[in-house]
Amino acid sequence: MSKFLNPAEIVAQTGLMQGQVVADLGCGNGFYVLPAAQMVGSSGIIYAVDIQTDKLAATVSIANQFGYKNVRVVQANLGKPLLEIPANSCDLVIVGNILHEIGQKEELIKNVYRILKSPGRVAAVEWKRTAAPFGPPVETRLDQEKLEVMLGLTGFRKIKDLMADGYHYSVLYEK
Repeated sequence: MSKFLNPAEIVAQTGLMQGQVVADLGCGNGFYVLPAAQMVGSSGIIYAVDIQTDKLAATVSIANQFGYKNVRVVQANLGKPLLEIPANSCDLVIVGNILHEIGQKEELIKNVYRILKSPGRVAAVEWKRTAAPFGPPVETRLDQEKLEVMLGLTGFRKIKDLMADGYHYSVLYEK
């Protein structure tokens, strides 16, 4: 049994630095928001983006609890153009376990490309397409090859695989 995904370990492998701007698309309850907020410090900005208001409220609550004043909440449908974040403004975009949930994967990846600086990086984390005792049904999971083809077709260049856990894969790409 492997240990479960550690968001701080994923974020630490991206090269994120103090003062940078990060967007966590499909942030949920802030799984990646907190370690990213800690790494960029008070001079950086984290955009926490989700469609669900209750998830955003939970993210704000936990960010406040830890004293992070650099988290900006954005409610948005990621299958549509994301205009709430300026183009070419982010150093890192995190797409953690949401691609398997969204029908408009190409639109989401275009959003990532639009908001990233050049060179900016995207860290994508997804469930491996193998049976596990939890997680989404295997048939809805996005296999790594398909994800890498989509990123490549959008104009991203692979930097490396990130270490994740036994249930997930993670890749780092650059614009």
